[in-house]
Amino acid sequence: MILKEEKQMEQDINKIYLECASELEKIGIQVIGNKEVGDIDICVSKRNNKRYGVCKQEEPDKSTMYVEKKGKYKFIKYQKFNKHHIEISPWVMGLNDDIIKSTIIHEIIHCMPCCNNHGIEFKKYAKYINEKLGYDISRTRQ
Repeated sequence: MILKEEKQMEQDINKIYLECASELEKIGIQVIGNKEVGDIDICVSKRNNKRYGVCKQEEPDKSTMYVEKKGKYKFIKYQKFNKHHIEISPWVMGLNDDIIKSTIIHEIIHCMPCCNNHGIEFKKYAKYINEKLGYDISRTRQ
């Protein structure tokens, strides 16, 4: 029974992801097949945590490396990654479609170059998508 529910949730999340990608493409944001974005896979998280979703990056584009200083420490950071793994918490799949889509699109924005955090570029994408598609994508959910 649980295995069937998990399989159904995986099918549902992939269907909704493709709907989100299609909506984004209609407003000029190509996600699927875009070399600048890289490869994205999506799944329902195996853990039932409090957060809505997460985007985990792999394979940093070495040409986008920079060093960030915080006090006496230096951190190597990257503006672009070639692989992204989006995980959506299973409890989110029980919410209404608008919340599921907002969560997926929020994580898709993290796949865009220079959007690894909730900085200026992330906010630009969120604002544009909210205006064009009527979502309420923000840094955190209330």
